[in-house]
Amino acid sequence: MKSKIAYGIFGGVLTACAAGPSCCADHDSGNGKPYHIYATAWGASLAADGTGFYNDMARLVLGPLMTDIQYDLIPYRRANRIFDQDKASCHYPSTLHYMSVTGIVEDTSGLIQTRNLIRTVARVFSRQGETPPSRVEDARGKSVAYTMGAEIPVLFEGYGRRFIPVADETHKAEMLLSGRVDLMVGYTPDILLVYQQLGEPVPAFDPTFSINDEHNAVVCHRTPANEGLVAKIDARVERLLESGAFAKFLEGYGLKADEYLVR
Repeated sequence: MKSKIAYGIFGGVLTACAAGPSCCADHDSGNGKPYHIYATAWGASLAADGTGFYNDMARLVLGPLMTDIQYDLIPYRRANRIFDQDKASCHYPSTLHYMSVTGIVEDTSGLIQTRNLIRTVARVFSRQGETPPSRVEDARGKSVAYTMGAEIPVLFEGYGRRFIPVADETHKAEMLLSGRVDLMVGYTPDILLVYQQLGEPVPAFDPTFSINDEHNAVVCHRTPANEGLVAKIDARVERLLESGAFAKFLEGYGLKADEYLVR
C-alpha cells in the first residue's frame, strides 16, 4: 500500500510526513513551533507542492510569523477532518460561517477566526458561447463538475442536477472545456487563475448569480496561543492593506483589488 503524504512548509521549506493527525502532532512537537495551520490543498490555486495563489497569499499574510508556524498542505477533505480532531490547530482558507453552513464542523462555538482576507464567490460556469445559468432553474437536469470533497452539493441543494466530482481544479476546468459536462461550479478568483494558467478564456458566468458569496480567513480552535496568533495576523493584514501591499499582490495576479479586498 502506498503511504499517504501530508506536505508542509516550515520556515518556507517544503517538507512532508505520513498523513494523519498523529504524524502532524509529532512533527510539531519535534520542531517546537507554537502554531499549526492546515492548508486545504485542492489544486492549482492551492497546490500540495507549495505553489499557487493561496499559498502565496499565506506567505504574504503570515510573513515573519511563518517561522513560528507549522503550515501543512493536506488534501482538502483530510485537512478538514484532521483540523476537527486537532483542537490546537488552525485551518486555511475558510471562515466560521462557511464551516457552519457546509457542516465541516458541527459546532463553531470553540473556534475563532482572523479578519476576512479576500472575497470569494461560488459561481456556475458554462462553456464559452453558451448562456450561463442566471437562476436555480437554469441548471436543472444538467451535469455539473465540482472538485471532489468540496461542499458544492450542499450549496447546490434543490437544483435537480447530476454532479460529477473531479480530482482538482484543473481537471474540472478541462471537463468543461472538452464538453464532458454542461456546467462547472467554482470560486472566483480561483477559476480565473486556473484558466489563466491553461491559457484559455474564462468560461461564461452570470455575475449577478452565485450559490455562495463568502470570504476567507484563518480559522483556529480557541486557545490562548491561537488567540495571540489571530491578533498578530489581523495586525499584519491591516498593515498590508494600509501600505497597498495587499492590493499590489492581487494586481500581480491580474486581479482587480477593489473586487476582492475586504476592508
